[in-house]
Amino acid sequence: MGKSSLIVILGMGMIVSYFILKLNANSKESLSTTVNMFEQTQARLIANAGVEIYLEKLYQDPTLINTTSSSQSLFSGSYVVTLAGTLPNVRVTSTSNFQGIQHVSVADAYLEPITFPDLPSGLYVSANSVTNTKLTGDMEISGENHNPDGTPTGDSSEAVYGISVDSDADRTAILGGLSKPEKVVGLIEATGTIGYPSVEVTDLGIDWGQVYQYIANSADQTFIGDIPSGANLGTLANPKITLVNAAASGSGTITINKTNGSGIMVVNGDVKFAGDFTYQGIILCYKSSNLSFQSSGTNQIIGGIVAAGNEVEIKTTGTMNIKYSLEAIETVKDNLKSNGFKILSWYE
Repeated sequence: MGKSSLIVILGMGMIVSYFILKLNANSKESLSTTVNMFEQTQARLIANAGVEIYLEKLYQDPTLINTTSSSQSLFSGSYVVTLAGTLPNVRVTSTSNFQGIQHVSVADAYLEPITFPDLPSGLYVSANSVTNTKLTGDMEISGENHNPDGTPTGDSSEAVYGISVDSDADRTAILGGLSKPEKVVGLIEATGTIGYPSVEVTDLGIDWGQVYQYIANSADQTFIGDIPSGANLGTLANPKITLVNAAASGSGTITINKTNGSGIMVVNGDVKFAGDFTYQGIILCYKSSNLSFQSSGTNQIIGGIVAAGNEVEIKTTGTMNIKYSLEAIETVKDNLKSNGFKILSWYE
């Protein structure tokens, strides 16, 4: 009986020892697997981050195309990125290393341009702005096509309307409010010729709220205070997207002490132009906007104005000319910065 018990006890002990050893082995194997998964995940994160980092670097500095970076440190690992292609297309290859684990991420990307709807007229007034749009002072609006310097091109085939609206009712409202209809010149729908008053219907079906937000988010610069004369509001070669948010300023009014600029200017609130002002491109008036050209000289918008706010007033002390210019608008669009890279495909 005693020997039998001893044999049973020894046998049970051996079985228990075996299971303990097996559990320990499984535990070590599980720990090794967990560590390996962490290393692989970390290597993948580093490689993916390298793609994003160098797309942003390329956006800021296009000369980086067709180059390979030096080894970059990140998250206790490293990565190297190669940028290959011809802009606006690029292939980004990011190779990472973390604790001896390597991962490669490849992305094909496209540099998206900033877009803006085509203008059907020198001044476009959206439906929600018609009843509260006021044009005060000596103002001329021309849908004839002009060169970027403001001189007529002489090509009537590229003429647009002087003023365009969304519906016949809006057209009637605008025509009824014109004190000098002979100063609104442009394409006449009924005849296909240039004449006056050029006020026609072009229902664009555009959500200008989305356009405003999209352009505002892409702004090169935002002003909530007066703009000094030395401010850079852009040139045709290097146009700027300028957000003038007077509604966010302490006084609710911003004065622009600048005589020229080029690009897309987004206006919200009361804006006063202190000098003889010439702007090449597009001015988008949104929400409640009041544009006041205070100079007794000549002010020019060479391109077009979109009045898409709830209440828009444009007034001038001197002469105010809105001259449609297809070349100025297209040059601005072509030379604007891009909106950023859009990833088309991703490989790992």
